[in-house]
Amino acid sequence: MWKLQRMRLNDADRELVSRVVGEAGACAQCALRFTGDRSPRGYVELEAVEAAAGAAKRARPSQCSVCLGVLQHTFMVARLDQVVEEVAAGGYDATQFSLSLSLPISLALRQHALWLHLVDRLPASCLSGLSQKDVVPIKQVWKYLFPDLVAERVALEHQTGDVTDFFVELVVEWEGEEEELGAMVHICREEYATRARNVHVYNMGVYSRQGVEKSLGGVTREQFALHYPVPPAPPSSTFRLGVRMTRGSVYLAGRYCKYSRDLPQTPWIIQGVRKCETSMEEVLAAPALAFLGAAEAKFLASGREDVDVRMLGAGRPFALELVNPKKTRLSPAEAAELERRVNLRHPGVRVNSLQVVGKAAIAALKEGEEDKRKRYTALCVTAAPVAAGGLEALEAMGEVRLAQETPVRVLHRRSNAVREKVVLGMKADRGELAGNMFTLDVLTSAGTYVKELVHGDFARTKPSLCTLLGVPTDIREV
Repeated sequence: MWKLQRMRLNDADRELVSRVVGEAGACAQCALRFTGDRSPRGYVELEAVEAAAGAAKRARPSQCSVCLGVLQHTFMVARLDQVVEEVAAGGYDATQFSLSLSLPISLALRQHALWLHLVDRLPASCLSGLSQKDVVPIKQVWKYLFPDLVAERVALEHQTGDVTDFFVELVVEWEGEEEELGAMVHICREEYATRARNVHVYNMGVYSRQGVEKSLGGVTREQFALHYPVPPAPPSSTFRLGVRMTRGSVYLAGRYCKYSRDLPQTPWIIQGVRKCETSMEEVLAAPALAFLGAAEAKFLASGREDVDVRMLGAGRPFALELVNPKKTRLSPAEAAELERRVNLRHPGVRVNSLQVVGKAAIAALKEGEEDKRKRYTALCVTAAPVAAGGLEALEAMGEVRLAQETPVRVLHRRSNAVREKVVLGMKADRGELAGNMFTLDVLTSAGTYVKELVHGDFARTKPSLCTLLGVPTDIREV
């Protein structure tokens, strides 16, 4: 419940403040704001009166010199029709939304100018019960009046941002803003000359609401009035209302199999030159972006494989973070259809188990990157025949601990370090292979570099099959 202890003015002073504010060209809502009234009821009642007046086709009210009409039913409601149309056309499958308002920074100048006018006109006895900090912000009053009206028209439940993931921001644009903000260059000459020279330092640009309000706090009434009218002049044009819609990310998880030996996991670009036509990330992302109407996709996977390594079996777990999606839910039939579209995109790719998951599942996906066991099958060859019983001895070794320096082939993207990995089991089999070739089945801890386990990487992996078999060994395929 809103409490009324902030209303420190008596009835006579409240009436006086309201009259002076109204005579300066402000609307009834702004007149009430300047009395420090934080009770929603008063603003709602005023809005109802104005709405009734509009319905009775009375004379069009003047546009407020302080809020530019943002708090006036006549000016705001007509523009809300556009908001309703844009939200409906947005195509978001939301049932709730959070509504916010972005205002021109120049309104801070107009509000400050009206406050200085009050200081000029009001007796000291009235001002003793009121300060500029008591003026209720325009955004707060707007939230008393319009969100429920928008919610009713768009048929969505209005909620706070910590409840819903669909956000609608109404952006009030006014063509006179740039010209009015230019007054700050003269009001605070040295400060804004410095800001203009160092504009790259300020994330919000030369002008920001907080910066302008802070700067005005240290300016005398005389200095301000030299460059800006007190009270503020009536606006020469009405405002426009833009709409921005954003949605919290949705996570699409599944598993992929890769049968191609010419498909990197992520785009392979070196010094601006693309090495492969596409990548696993792009194959997966493109259909998902289109299907869920998202603006961007971020690829996540539990580990990675080299461009020339296949991923068989049940597939590697992966997820796509889809940014600002229109669609956030997938029925089993829709998930199956999306799998079909992905599988048609590249002959060397198959996905399964697609589903929408929560953020906790993504954390588990990345944690598993280092904790899981991985099984590989590699085609290997030795430079000379292996001594009798040498291949069989690999299986008898059981667990083998490795010290792997970052492989030479990935030093361009990973820092050099020695990582301890574990081979949990190996089995070598010549089968019917010719020459000195054999297949190696190996079970390792996640993150083990299997190619380097085989050939040793110039002795950067210890031990390797080269040292275990006593003969130079290389890998043909994984």
